[in-house]
Amino acid sequence: MNRGITKLTFIFLILIGFLYGKSNDRLAIVGATIIDGTGKTPIPNGTILIENGIIKAVGKKKDIRIPANFNEIKARGKFLIPGLMDANLHLFLNIDLETLIKHEDRYHEIVIEAAQIALKTGQTTVFDTWGPRAALVQARDMINDGQVPGSRIYLAGNIIGFDGPLSADFRAQAAPYVSKAFVKRIEDAWVENTGRSLLWMTPNEVRSIIKDYTTKSMDFLKYGASGHKDMNFISFSERVQRVIVEEGHRAGMTVQTHTTSVESLDMAIEAGVDIVTHGGISGPTTPIPDETIQKLVDRNVAISALAITQKRLDALIEHAPSSTLTPYMKIQKTNHENMIKAGVILLVSTDAGIQNPVLTAESDNPSVLIDPRTKLGEGHFNALLAFEERGMKPMEILKSATSHIAQAYELEDEIGTLESGKIADMVLLNANPLKSAKNYRKIDMVIKEGKVVDLDALPIAPIISSMEVSPTETDEKR
Repeated sequence: MNRGITKLTFIFLILIGFLYGKSNDRLAIVGATIIDGTGKTPIPNGTILIENGIIKAVGKKKDIRIPANFNEIKARGKFLIPGLMDANLHLFLNIDLETLIKHEDRYHEIVIEAAQIALKTGQTTVFDTWGPRAALVQARDMINDGQVPGSRIYLAGNIIGFDGPLSADFRAQAAPYVSKAFVKRIEDAWVENTGRSLLWMTPNEVRSIIKDYTTKSMDFLKYGASGHKDMNFISFSERVQRVIVEEGHRAGMTVQTHTTSVESLDMAIEAGVDIVTHGGISGPTTPIPDETIQKLVDRNVAISALAITQKRLDALIEHAPSSTLTPYMKIQKTNHENMIKAGVILLVSTDAGIQNPVLTAESDNPSVLIDPRTKLGEGHFNALLAFEERGMKPMEILKSATSHIAQAYELEDEIGTLESGKIADMVLLNANPLKSAKNYRKIDMVIKEGKVVDLDALPIAPIISSMEVSPTETDEKR
């Protein structure tokens, strides 16, 4: 038994697994307006039949007979949409030194906590694009096996070409305060031979490493076309990028990349990537040229977009004008508007993880509380609102968090729309999301794999989100 799980917790997880396992129930949702995520006209007074976790029929109430052995949910006046998704988040984003040390044997439990926060807020599927691979795999498999509830997880593991949390790519300043042995353990947990050392290698050397990495139970690949802290630097040559893409595709995976400049974006498109993570960022001053935007359209490359609301952008300009990201976000606004006009496929993306209440309370930057992007459970709602503000049409906003993401990750045969034969993931809303993006918050019910989720029970065993802020910390903030 894992040292991080007590006997009592273990028994509790078994019970939860029983309660939240895959449903064999037959369910009929009747009377809602069904917005199926395909872009078709919504179905008023619709009916959807679910059996063994799969959608069996979708249509107007008058056209579908409900068998006698189906449990019926009356949903008149409500709106049924596909389960929401986030194309780019980090279920273990808590790389502060305290968390890394204190919970070293419990990273998978923090991932589960994050997946439960995501599920509670309507996200039935999430795509983790950087984190400790083994812990993510363990959490993913526990959720898939029905041991614990949570969003369905797809994961990449490390960002190829980046080192780990205590490196120059992230928080090297923390490394001198712990042992070298601890630093090595943490770096190894993330990097697994796919870090900065690859930047010195020939294409064939990189190919060999990537071929091996694709065997380690991840679902897709992500690499850095440009640096993380040094965002102005190109990381891999175009021919090495092609090798990474080729090996990912050879293994049956989609491949995405991290770009932060005009040229890193263009090179990644030429290398054949499927998705560009935060491809709306192009540095502090230069918008993405129309030529490159048209390439995205012509080659059907999706942009995992870090959209923020105008309210948040204004807060950054007021409270954090010297922050590295503030000018990037100003240019990103222009890029997103141009992409929307051109017809680029944009995906809801947040970089979100569990927000640590103590660290938030201690922050000197008031903007962290204003329409947060990286707060799991909040960021995706704010992203949807930001797309609305940037001029995206209501149906496209819905698709940006559902069917577009499923298609970009080549999962459209399983999830993303409310169609016969698809997995029964859906969210029942109390207001029409096509009238206002604010209505995505008005969740009445979440259904995953045909089973109604007990939202009040989530997260079940919180580690990070339940941390209490002491009166002293609150007083200091005042």
